[in-house]
This record gives sequence, structure tokens and C-alpha cells, in this order.
Amino acid sequence: MLGIPFNVSLFCFVILLFLYMRNTSNTSRKGLGICALCFVILVSLSKCDTDGKDLGNGFDYSSEHKHITGKIDIPPTIIWYDYDKYFIVVKQRPEKFHDAIYDKKEYVYPLGRDTIYYWLIIKQEQKVFGPLNYDSFQQLRKEYEVPDKLMLE
Repeated sequence: MLGIPFNVSLFCFVILLFLYMRNTSNTSRKGLGICALCFVILVSLSKCDTDGKDLGNGFDYSSEHKHITGKIDIPPTIIWYDYDKYFIVVKQRPEKFHDAIYDKKEYVYPLGRDTIYYWLIIKQEQKVFGPLNYDSFQQLRKEYEVPDKLMLE
């Protein structure tokens, strides 16, 4: 998707409709159909995921789907996340079954899918670590000097 905001799409549609009506003496069905088609195209190009949160460096969080997308996706269900200019920290409980839309990486949950896992994203380097157990996550936090202010509840 191009990510055109819906209000821009609607504005473009109104302008197109106005120009069409101004330049024709009669409102033919064909012309109105063309305007309707333009509107449908503009709406389809609009960004539908209005619940998204830009986390920076190409990573986005969707509260509707409870996942993070980016170079590597973190599948649902994200319980909590925090971020700053350099890092994203994530607490996740995976869904019971693998979803085919997360095909960029094979997600291996060594303790099973009924366990809480942690993720660390180094945004500048586009590195994604996870799924991790709590101890491994804390070790990576220390290693990469992730600030204590980035908390997971």
C-alpha cells in the first residue's frame, strides 16, 4: 500500500468529481462510474491500518493485530513493548498455531507456545533477537546497554 491518508483520498475524489461535473453539461452514468472507480482506487491506496504506531527505523506496532512488523516481524500476541531511538523491547505470548503470514522467518519457541518470550530489537543495526527466555533477554540488555527506562510490565 502507498499509505495515502483517507482524508487525502476523499479530498482528491471530491476535486475529481467537481472537475468532472464542471466540464460536462450532463451527468452521464459513464462519467459517474469513472469517478466512483477513482474513489475506489484512492480508498484502496489509502492506509487502512489506522491503529499503527511507528516505532522508527521501519518498525511498526499494530494494536489491532498485536504484532510488530519490520525487517523481521514479531508475531502476535505482543503483551507489552517499549522503545526509544535505539531499541525496542518486547514481551510476547505466541499464538497457539503458526500463522502463514509470518513467513520471513521460522519462529522456534523452545519452551512451547504457552510461555512468555522476550525480544530485543537494535534499530540502527536492524538486528532482531528473539524469541528469548527472560534470562537470555536480560543478558542481551546488559550486553547492548539497553537503558533501564525501557521497561516491560
